[in-house]
Amino acid sequence: MVFETLIGQLSVVITFAFGALLIVLYPLINKENKYFAWFSLMMGIIVLLLLLWFTLGNEVIRHQILKYGLH
Repeated sequence: MVFETLIGQLSVVITFAFGALLIVLYPLINKENKYFAWFSLMMGIIVLLLLLWFTLGNEVIRHQILKYGLH
């Protein structure tokens, strides 16, 4: 039970970090290739939106977040 919770929390953190990394790298990549930079920005936004959709779209997870917080 503890490992399932830990794995769930780590997967959310890793996914959030990956999406944020794609967005943060936009200015650095934009100097080299504008098309790849826009692709990176769009993929970062899509990753973060999908993470929010999967997390908050599930009734059970949403109820647990509202009841217990994001511990």
